[in-house]
Amino acid sequence: MRDLFSGLAGCLDFDPGAREVYESRVASRDRVLDVGGRNQHSKSRRILARLNRNPGNEVVSSDIFDDYGPDIVDDICHTTIAPESFDGVYCSAILEHVEEYWLAIDNIHRILKPGGEAFFYVPFFWPLHDRTDFHRFTATEVRRMLAPFPEVRILLPGRDSGFGFVLWQILSFGGIDRFAALHSGLARLTNGVLKMALSLAHAIRKPETPLREFVFYYTYLYINHGFCAYVRK
Repeated sequence: MRDLFSGLAGCLDFDPGAREVYESRVASRDRVLDVGGRNQHSKSRRILARLNRNPGNEVVSSDIFDDYGPDIVDDICHTTIAPESFDGVYCSAILEHVEEYWLAIDNIHRILKPGGEAFFYVPFFWPLHDRTDFHRFTATEVRRMLAPFPEVRILLPGRDSGFGFVLWQILSFGGIDRFAALHSGLARLTNGVLKMALSLAHAIRKPETPLREFVFYYTYLYINHGFCAYVRK
């Protein structure tokens, strides 16, 4: 466990609520590319609109399927988008659907202007949900694949994420996803109980791993539905 935290040193954010802070930074850039965002009516576009603090900025959606009506028809793995043409890139729940996600990362790096920022979400423990659902990502793989960026922050997907979120999803066979508020409440309650149990176990066992890292690992890194990342070029 100490090796894991050593490998994530300097980039792992322990704040469960950090996601929205970094997501809003990217949403508020002057020109934002919504990779795989389908069109202006998509879920990702609604999220970007809610988090945007820069009235009048431009959000451009790209997708590989022209049937969705994106602003740009483009394959991010073999992009035709000009280098250094965007100062923000939003890429949420997309990389698991492309065969060569490392090419997508390289192209996003190329598309961003110097000083540009990007936000990613990738799944870790998440049900198979598409015939083009190819990959799952650990926190350590997120850190490794974003190595081209000089600034990287690994973030939790939310305050209600972690062991509690995944447990109730499994117990309900995904049915609880239809009741977001209930799912969130049960996840937080479960995580709270787990943290107390882990604190007690740490006091009894006295492992070398500090309490904060011990609790964080088993609550949020051992099992989680996914991970987020913020990068700056």
